[in-house]
Amino acid sequence: MEILIKLSLAILLISFISCQNSIKETNKSKSQSIGPKNGTLLIGGGGKNDGMTDQMWNVFYDLAGGESATLVVIPTAFDENSINYDPEFKILERKFKSIGFKDIQFIHTRDRIIANSDEFVKPLKTATAVWLTGGRQWRMADAYLNTKTHKELLEVLNRNGIIGGASAGASIQGSYLARGGRDLNGNYSIISNPEVGFGFVTNTAFDQHHLYRNRQYDMFTLLEERPELLGIGIDEDTAIIVQGNEFEVIGNKYVAIYDHTFWSPYFNEIDTLETGRNKFYVLKNGDKYNLKERRVQRNKFLTTNDISLDDKQEYVGNFLFEKSKVFWNNILIENDTMKFQIVRRNIVRDPIPIYAYEKDVFYDTDAELWFHFKRDSLGNIIGFDKKTHQFIDGLSQSFNKVVE
Repeated sequence: MEILIKLSLAILLISFISCQNSIKETNKSKSQSIGPKNGTLLIGGGGKNDGMTDQMWNVFYDLAGGESATLVVIPTAFDENSINYDPEFKILERKFKSIGFKDIQFIHTRDRIIANSDEFVKPLKTATAVWLTGGRQWRMADAYLNTKTHKELLEVLNRNGIIGGASAGASIQGSYLARGGRDLNGNYSIISNPEVGFGFVTNTAFDQHHLYRNRQYDMFTLLEERPELLGIGIDEDTAIIVQGNEFEVIGNKYVAIYDHTFWSPYFNEIDTLETGRNKFYVLKNGDKYNLKERRVQRNKFLTTNDISLDDKQEYVGNFLFEKSKVFWNNILIENDTMKFQIVRRNIVRDPIPIYAYEKDVFYDTDAELWFHFKRDSLGNIIGFDKKTHQFIDGLSQSFNKVVE
């Protein structure tokens, strides 16, 4: 009898541990944010003239297919006064023609029955690009969520098209519809009704006009209620380009990240302790972020150039920083991997791996650091410059997918 009791307790303990592990795995998957498998999203913070800089419009135009692009514009977020003022959308048409688009169509309805009809969605079936205007995001949710229009938007992405939008056209692209209030003033509250967006990126809420309208603390209110969400606040004249599970910031200002950590580029550190709970950090033009891993992503798309251990050895040594006797950089080898280490008086930072890109050029896969080693007239290593790269071999680093 005693043996049976002990056996039963052991089975219960194993079951409990298994259940706990299962819950952890489930919570982990719930907290991941997943981007579109194919295609591209442009999610902009809004502002005057949609808050789109020339660079941002050029990116949208190029990824849409340039001169051969077929663009569908959806102005449903507009209010009735705006629709009635220009019912044929001539003003919008002139704007997109000035960008370079030639084939432009408009679709708009408030009627979900029409939005769910084959005739209404015909233009989307051949579209290479879609633009979602600013206005009130709840108008798009009311008209299109879970209709054939919504389905065809997803098909545009499946065909490797691009969907772009700013302000309301940004919020609607998330799974949670930030500031989705239906009444006149309701959209100013980050938690409102409706709450469901198009879900082009899962487990994510996009806020807009972010720093310009001092909305940077509103996201904490939402995350108290929905801690599984990734909060992304996009300022005016700024956007993110989402490809797969990675996005890159473009534009003149900043994107705020609310992922329950606090990241600093100074030493490329991530604070995942309790102190990160009510903190956010900002990314600038060119910075990349991995949605699935929820962390800053830099240089991981590059292919490492393998070099021999003997070749690595010649880079090893201590290099003074600006002739300082208290601050130097150390290059060493650990487990056949070349590493960079900052040393300041009695403070020694953990070494970080760096990898060869070409002769005398190395990079850090998690940060923006590049190391250009210098040689004297005899070919000996005498130091290096730390740089940040916008271009490699004359080609922009922009919009390179992470290889899963």
